[in-house]
Amino acid sequence: MKKYFIPFIVVLPVIFSACDEELPPQNNPENLFTSSASSQYQYVSDSKPTQSSIDIYVVYKNFYDETLDDFASLKGTIKVEWLAAPEERGAIIPYRTDQLTIDNLFHANGYNFSTNRLSIDPNDSIILRYRWNLKTDDSTNLMSQVKYAVDRDCIVNANSQNDPGFRFVSAKQQFRVTASFTIFQRGGTVVTSPQQFSSCWIAPHYGERSPCNQPNPFNPCSVISTAQ
Repeated sequence: MKKYFIPFIVVLPVIFSACDEELPPQNNPENLFTSSASSQYQYVSDSKPTQSSIDIYVVYKNFYDETLDDFASLKGTIKVEWLAAPEERGAIIPYRTDQLTIDNLFHANGYNFSTNRLSIDPNDSIILRYRWNLKTDDSTNLMSQVKYAVDRDCIVNANSQNDPGFRFVSAKQQFRVTASFTIFQRGGTVVTSPQQFSSCWIAPHYGERSPCNQPNPFNPCSVISTAQ
C-alpha cells in the first residue's frame, strides 16, 4: 500500500499533491477526515477536597482509501461553551478556550515520537483528550455558578475538619464544544463542527463516610436520581 503526503482541509476544497507522485484525479477527495467530539466525567473521590473535571475527546478518522503519512503538526484550539441562560450565568465569560498540542494526543497508532512522523491508515483514527477543570476564561469556577440537589444517601466529610454532611449533586448543564486542529505540517486545518453534550458533577467534599452511588463517567447525570 502506498503512503501519500497529502495536504488537506475539511471545510473548503483544496488541491492535493504528494511528494513523489500526483494522485489520480478520481482518487483526489476534498475531505480526508471525519471529526467528532464526546465527553467523559471524571470524579476523583480520594483527593482533598474531591475534584471533578470533564475529559473531552476529539476523534479524527481517516476515511480516504490510502494511508496518510507526513511530519506531524498537532496544533490547534478548542472551545467549550456553557449554554446556560444569560440570567443564570450572570456577567461572566461563559466559555473556556485553550490550545491543543501534542500533549493532548491520547491515541495514535502510527505516531513516531523520535521522528515526529505520523501515519494514519484508512479507517484508523487519532484521538485527542482535553481535560477541562470547569473553569472559564475569566477563571470563574462553574461549580460555584450552578444549583445543587442534596444526595441524602451519601454522607461525606463536609470540610477539612471532617464534619459530616450530605453530598451535593449539580443540576444538569449543557455545553457546546468546537475544535480546529492541524494534523500534518503540510496539511490544512480540520474543523470539528459544534457538538453539544450535557454533564452533572459532584460538589467538592473531603471524602465519603459511607458507600455512595458513584457517577457513570458517560452519564454522570444518572446520579441525580439519588438526590432530592
